[in-house]
Amino acid sequence: MTCLARRSVSSSRCCALLVLALALALGACGRQAVRPVDARDSKTTSLVPADLAIEFLQGIKSEAGRSLLAGETTIPPCRFTDKGLWSAGEYSRLIGRRAPNQATPYASWVVYKIEEPGGRDLLPADLEREGAWNYSVRTPRTARTVFGTTDHCIIGPTKEPVKKIVEALSALGVALAPDFAFVLRN
Repeated sequence: MTCLARRSVSSSRCCALLVLALALALGACGRQAVRPVDARDSKTTSLVPADLAIEFLQGIKSEAGRSLLAGETTIPPCRFTDKGLWSAGEYSRLIGRRAPNQATPYASWVVYKIEEPGGRDLLPADLEREGAWNYSVRTPRTARTVFGTTDHCIIGPTKEPVKKIVEALSALGVALAPDFAFVLRN
């Protein structure tokens, strides 16, 4: 049975307010994506020409790194080219998944971890301290876990200053995870 009675004006206004309040509540509950920090947008970084940055990063003799995530035992060193960055196919062989057969453009990569070879993460107090650091980069930038990663490689260990490495990578278009934004502020 259906009721054919007219709705009152106040009940339809109340219904409209309820729908609006529900829409606002759902919008406020939505998870905001954490955007990687693009070092090129920072006022504190110097402008390094891309060709010098590539040459500098190619001079770093990277070694394979260790990881216990998702069955990865060894993360391959990064290879820098004029067109982009890649693991030379080693990462796809390691995880048994399909990966790019060529370099991925720098703008697709993100530095998501900076740590000592022993596994200790970089802290703000470490910026002035001497030490060797590994830089883990992966693509795409939007990958939140190892399972969403297409390619992954490591730069280092290197004793070069952290800020210098980050500036060189940002000159090429590689993003920096928000956890390491303090590198750009110092």
